[in-house]
Amino acid sequence: MADLETRSELRQLAILLIVDAAFYFLVIPASILDPEGMSMDQGLPPSFAARVVAVLAAALMIFRCLQLVFLGQSTVLDPPMDVGEVSEIAADDDASPVGVPLRGLLGMSAGLVFAYGLTPLIGFFPAGFVLLVVLLRVLGETRPLFLLMPPVIVSILVWGLFEQLLSIRLPGGMLFGG
Repeated sequence: MADLETRSELRQLAILLIVDAAFYFLVIPASILDPEGMSMDQGLPPSFAARVVAVLAAALMIFRCLQLVFLGQSTVLDPPMDVGEVSEIAADDDASPVGVPLRGLLGMSAGLVFAYGLTPLIGFFPAGFVLLVVLLRVLGETRPLFLLMPPVIVSILVWGLFEQLLSIRLPGGMLFGG
């Protein structure tokens, strides 16, 4: 069974690597235009962050593939367990859902609305704040302070990193003059 699971995960990783390569070589050049003649003293090109994310995602997927091939599924994913835990796990296996989890679908939907709807309309930072609040809510957070503070902190950190440190302007949106 573990061999079947390993092959299935390797197939999924191969598909994700193909999608990542398409993002790197097709989507980024087609959708993020770098100014001609831009040099490092003017800041990093707009496509830099997207390319870094694509390369890091590919590296993580390749690392996982190597783990599966050389170490096997059970040695990487399954932590050692006590004999008493086996009966608890067996009871939980009957309750595991089949198919794509609802939280995953909601999170992906929120990400798509963020990328294609909110960001062009209201800008990256307000849209990112809304996305983080929605994702925290999807994960089950209900306390108002914990719904608002992490998105504020993350927004400030992203602003400081991209706008101030790396001199990368993130979209301002149509409503806020971007």
